[in-house]
Amino acid sequence: MRVSPVLVFLLMSITCAAWGFEALDAIAPVPPDRSSSHCINGITLAPIEDGHLGDVGYGSAPCAIAIAQIAEIGTNWISITPFGRMDDLESTDILHDFEIPVEKNEEMIRNTVAQARLEGLKVAIIPHIYVMSGQWRGEIDPGDDRAWDAWFEAYTSFIIRFAALSEEVGADLFSIGVEFKSSTNFRPHKWRVLIEKVRGVYRGPLTYSANWDEVDQVPFWDALDMIGVNAFWPLATKPGDGYTVMRQRARQVALDLEALFYFWGRPVLFTEVGVKSASDSALAPWEWPENCSSLVYDEEYQADAYQAIFEEIVDEPWFQGMFIWKYYSDPYDETQETITGFSPKNKLAEEVLVTWFGEIDTRSTLPHM
Repeated sequence: MRVSPVLVFLLMSITCAAWGFEALDAIAPVPPDRSSSHCINGITLAPIEDGHLGDVGYGSAPCAIAIAQIAEIGTNWISITPFGRMDDLESTDILHDFEIPVEKNEEMIRNTVAQARLEGLKVAIIPHIYVMSGQWRGEIDPGDDRAWDAWFEAYTSFIIRFAALSEEVGADLFSIGVEFKSSTNFRPHKWRVLIEKVRGVYRGPLTYSANWDEVDQVPFWDALDMIGVNAFWPLATKPGDGYTVMRQRARQVALDLEALFYFWGRPVLFTEVGVKSASDSALAPWEWPENCSSLVYDEEYQADAYQAIFEEIVDEPWFQGMFIWKYYSDPYDETQETITGFSPKNKLAEEVLVTWFGEIDTRSTLPHM
């Protein structure tokens, strides 16, 4: 049974008051533009910054081939994910480069955007922070208020750099951050200040890439244009669960996201969504393949998970689209990820993408925003 959006709004308003947030006035929901040119049938184009592999990263000749192949499966967007880095969760320093100098990375991104334009693709730029200790960025905690002030100053410098680059190259969407769960709900004023600064240099639409278990706790969606979420919800409850259970779980995710849409008045975008090509990988889709010791290759399982997501979510009127996680900038590279990894390239899951991306392009649409 569907929950009344009015009831949802009342419950969430009560929750905001309990958390100490000012209750919001009702926001008229803004339906996403579902026309074929605006509904985001996207692929995350992952960088390869290992200089030992040669010129195979963003903007390279292999990258142009990868983008052309991505376009052939019905994709109309790519996301580009430049990385900065921190030493550990307590650090207040953020380096703007990852494995190559940031100036070179910026030039490679410019070239990648140009390659995407040649294929008729729109581009989102979604900068990430990598914690070199191997810990998750969602648990960053530099310490007291003064330390957090220093962290936000460093992060603002990093994100403004790529916001300015996004404006320069005419990117179609920009994400102000990815999975900063430890601060979004606890330091919302800092994030609102950062959003204002980003809007001062980038004039396009903005989102934030919330973790799947964070998205309903972010208190500043009203300052952004889309509710972004890295959609790695568990779609299975126990080993052996198959398509039927995954579809049921996807339906519940859809109901929860519908509530967010009615509360915040913003369409929902999956800034990342993916499932590994291994049995039972929907139990914990967020886990990296290299951290899993006993994965059993199963591309049919991956395809079923994608089918469940498409069946239950993409036709919803509040849904803006998704970026599939992920294809690499060198389509021939087999060193970046094992066969049990996330990429659906040349697997049954890719056939699901081809079918659904093509169908989405021909469906009826809502009025333009």
